Amino acid sequence: MPNKAFPPGKGIEDLEQEVRRVASSQLWNARVPLPTTREFGERYRISNASVCRLLKRLSEEKTIWRRENGRYYLNESRKLYERHKPYACLLRKLQNWSRIYQGIMNGFSQAFGSNRAAMLFVHDETLVRHTDIAHPPVHASAAEQRESLAEFFRNHDGQFAGILLDDIWLDGVLDEFSNRLTNAAIVCRPSRIAGISSVAPDFEAGALLAIGHLYARGYEEVLMAMPFTDAVPIDLMQHAAVMSATRLGTGIDPKNICSVATPEERERFLSRLKGSSKRVGVFCLEDNVALLLWKSFAKAGLECPKRVGLVSGMGTGIVADHRISSLKIDYERIGFTAGEILASGERRVVTLPTQLYLGTTT
Repeated sequence: MPNKAFPPGKGIEDLEQEVRRVASSQLWNARVPLPTTREFGERYRISNASVCRLLKRLSEEKTIWRRENGRYYLNESRKLYERHKPYACLLRKLQNWSRIYQGIMNGFSQAFGSNRAAMLFVHDETLVRHTDIAHPPVHASAAEQRESLAEFFRNHDGQFAGILLDDIWLDGVLDEFSNRLTNAAIVCRPSRIAGISSVAPDFEAGALLAIGHLYARGYEEVLMAMPFTDAVPIDLMQHAAVMSATRLGTGIDPKNICSVATPEERERFLSRLKGSSKRVGVFCLEDNVALLLWKSFAKAGLECPKRVGLVSGMGTGIVADHRISSLKIDYERIGFTAGEILASGERRVVTLPTQLYLGTTT
């Protein structure tokens, strides 16, 4: 151990002071690992366990960096060692991508265009099984996700500079692997895991725009059309819509939160609309199902927007192509921002603004 970099000391306080000093100076070669816990322990007369706890805390603070081999380096060493590593994209199977993920991946690719970083797409067909948009998707269970992540790390641990995560990954599962997801970002929903970044649309502002718009257009009652459950972005938008209606002084009755996941449920929903004497505004939280509803309104003779208004909640080209009013979410920007975060190696939680696209359905 070079004496000039780490002079002898006694106790954990001395060690922390010296590590911080070296980390902020030019006294250590960024390509060389810091001394081992045993070497530090002997030089500062403390236990290996105490050294481990200190170094772990300093790495979590981004003062130093823990490489996948378990050794600690200066924080700037990370870029030297990860410069040529690709970025892993742990996503649903390609054929199950909606236009949402096409936009996200376009933005993500643009973020790495300047330095030509490579990307490896790890498509997991168990994450989402959705062969027929007329029926709800089947999402992977926690056990299936756990096995999928375990297999990924068995095959690829330490081979990537960062990891992009599909919104369908469960927080409980990610938390179990948080010590290995040291540079990861999840898209389209916030992250509740301390070490994982996220880029998400502003659900609260978006829901307020949608609900407020329907009431401003004179619809006497608002129904929320639920396309499916167990998807965090859908659940967050539902919660935000309920809260927004309450803020506007026109709370949504639980009976007005209607599942439209299957053809049978959509038929019951249409019957309810046809039997209502009110002008009804419908906020559907997913674009494919919103399109199905819009087509069914026409077949049922429900004039849109005169009798029934429709706003979709995800804002992709699927509804814009048919001029269906919708929230407008910049998915390319979500992907681009996630790429910037992973390239920086810093943990960030970003919320992006949501706009309202006015079509012919309201």
